[in-house]
Amino acid sequence: MKLLPLAGIVLGAASFLLGIRGEDPSRAWGSYLVNLVFWMGICMGSVTWVAIMNMTNASWGRPLKRLAEAQVATMPFLWILVALLYAGHRSLYIWSTHPVHGKERWLEADFLFGRDLLVIGAMTLVSYFLVHQSVRADEEKLLGGDETSVRLRWRRQILLSPVLGILYGVGMSVLAWDLIMSLDPHWVSTLFGGYYFMGGLYSALAWLAVLSFLFHRREGIQGKIDGSVFHDLGKLLFAFCLVTGDFFYSQFLVIWYGNIPEETKYVILRVKTEPWNSVAWVVLAGAFGIPFVALLSRKLKMSPPLLGATALVVLGGMWLERFLLVVPSVGARGQIPLGWAEVGVAVGFLSLEIMCFGWFMERVPWLPVGDPLFEKRWGSLSGDPLEVSGHLPGSNKGGKVRG
Repeated sequence: MKLLPLAGIVLGAASFLLGIRGEDPSRAWGSYLVNLVFWMGICMGSVTWVAIMNMTNASWGRPLKRLAEAQVATMPFLWILVALLYAGHRSLYIWSTHPVHGKERWLEADFLFGRDLLVIGAMTLVSYFLVHQSVRADEEKLLGGDETSVRLRWRRQILLSPVLGILYGVGMSVLAWDLIMSLDPHWVSTLFGGYYFMGGLYSALAWLAVLSFLFHRREGIQGKIDGSVFHDLGKLLFAFCLVTGDFFYSQFLVIWYGNIPEETKYVILRVKTEPWNSVAWVVLAGAFGIPFVALLSRKLKMSPPLLGATALVVLGGMWLERFLLVVPSVGARGQIPLGWAEVGVAVGFLSLEIMCFGWFMERVPWLPVGDPLFEKRWGSLSGDPLEVSGHLPGSNKGGKVRG
């Protein structure tokens, strides 16, 4: 099982390298950027959801906590991938060869990538410390450690959670301006940063729903991620379907009323011009229309397979939405650049996430037994620590509880 994600990473790397050595390197770099900003939203949004649940005392979502925290394992690789993007900035960003008057200092490659790496590094460090305190509290609880130490680690999580929440909002806005909006340096939207980070939270929820479906019957956590948890997760996914749609509509309405050429041409290219208008309709259906109608059903929200399938539709719609934000500005004309090379790069990023998720979950307890909100709802778990520590199906390495 471990070889499959590794093979996917190799496929993705090979597809990308063949692309940048081909006739149109910008197409390969565009595909790279699409998947980077998509998974950046999921990974950073997932850990931010842990912070949000901590700040709101959301006891219903505690069985999902470790699944969300696992995305922290991918975040160092995102830092590396953004650093590698520097090598292709001349193929992506027109301002790198034709400076834009009035924006020369902000859109300067060294300064731009330097601040972006600083932002990602800060979010990664805070996320790591938050998850570290969570995991250590669980390990100490399972090993019968000092209750005072467990409570101290919970207080540290409470202190770190708002810090991460603020960092996520500010940091993801900066990344949206720098990596996506600057692809068309003359286009301006004051709402774009919020639109991007809310979309990241929406995608992270959908990814969490997929993971919950895949692992809710796993030995050790079976019965904890039950119908009521799926129902609450589905309601939250429905809410963010509405919020993300509202952010899009608010942004679109202001641009439409303003009717300023520098703003409208960006939207017209994507919603009125072939072939992108067809993609725009698919995005609207996948990210908003289908989940909106589907998630009205209480029965669907309580069904793991149906909720998981709906979440997959959301993820597909949001991936295409990132594709629509990036690729038309890179220079693609006439036809949608979506072929085997783009599929290979997407598989590579997905495989990296799966590999990091598996590595993390093999080494930690699957349930947050040291979390007082988990204990309040589910009671104190006793018995063999490995009952809640386990390993991924197909792995030959049990998850050890470190002392």
